[in-house]
Amino acid sequence: MNNKGEKTSWFVIYTRFKAEKKLCKQLDDDGYTCFLPLYTTTRRWSDRIKNISTPLLPGMLFVKTTVSEAHRLPKHPLARFVLREHGKPAVVHDYEIKNLDIIAREFDGCNVRVSQATHYKPGDYVRVKRGNFKGLEGHLTEIKGRYRLLVQLSKANVAFSINLPASQVEKIAPKKALQVS
Repeated sequence: MNNKGEKTSWFVIYTRFKAEKKLCKQLDDDGYTCFLPLYTTTRRWSDRIKNISTPLLPGMLFVKTTVSEAHRLPKHPLARFVLREHGKPAVVHDYEIKNLDIIAREFDGCNVRVSQATHYKPGDYVRVKRGNFKGLEGHLTEIKGRYRLLVQLSKANVAFSINLPASQVEKIAPKKALQVS
C-alpha cells in the first residue's frame, strides 16, 4: 500500500502470541507486502512425527509499507506494536531482509544460534562467498581456526552466530545506511 508516492520501507511489527502466520496472511490479503522468515523443524508427538514451519523470530513480522501506514499497523487485532527508533517506526534495510531469508532457508539449530546483538562488538564486515550461506553479510566476531560470522539485524536487536570455514568468507567494505530523502 502506497500513499501519494511515499517511499516504502521494511518495518518490524510485533504480533500477539503465536499469531505471526495469521497476521502475515491477513496483511497480505489487505495488500501489504509481508516477510515472515520460517524454518522447517521436525516435531515428535506420541502418535506421529511431523515437519512444521516455525517462525525464525517468534512474535516478529516484517512489513513493507510507508511510514504513515506503519503507524496504523498496531490497530490490527493480531498486532501488538511497531518497533520504534527515536519515536519513529524503525526501518529495516533490504539487505537485512535478504540475510534473514538466507538464514531461514539454512537454519537447523546446530550451525546457527540465535542471540542478542548487544552481547557482541562488531569487527570486520564480511560476505560469505560460497557454501549454503552464500551472499550472507555481517560482522566477524571470532577467529578460532574458522570464522564465526555474526549477522546483525540492528533495528530489531537480533543477531545470528554462524560457524563457517575461513575459506568461505571474504572481507568487504561495510554497507552504508541508505539516506531517506
